[in-house]
Amino acid sequence: GLVLCDVPGLIAGASQGVGLGHAFLRHIERCRVILHLIDATSENLIEEYHMINEELAQYGSGHLANMPQVVVVNKMDQVEGGEEAKQELADRLKEAMGHTRLMWVSAKEKEGVDDLMVRMSSY
Repeated sequence: GLVLCDVPGLIAGASQGVGLGHAFLRHIERCRVILHLIDATSENLIEEYHMINEELAQYGSGHLANMPQVVVVNKMDQVEGGEEAKQELADRLKEAMGHTRLMWVSAKEKEGVDDLMVRMSSY
């Protein structure tokens, strides 16, 4: 079966123990893949993505940064500008990610969720 570990909102400094950072990051150590959920309505989603990955890299030996990641953009139903805006965002994210494991979902509309579960079950 698929076992998920929810790590809500890591903040800057988590790798140094700020907030509940160490507790959250210890949970991630037991996972096989990181599902990085990004809010499509965020004004700073690339910066937020980088901050989270920097915390992963700085925690412990840095091995969390080398774990496979699937980046999932949620609220795709709220992306204004249609397919062109979505493609521009995808291009920016793929450049930041350094890989192509990018998926789109709308939890509200239940779009892409089944595909995401299939993808995650492969890990």
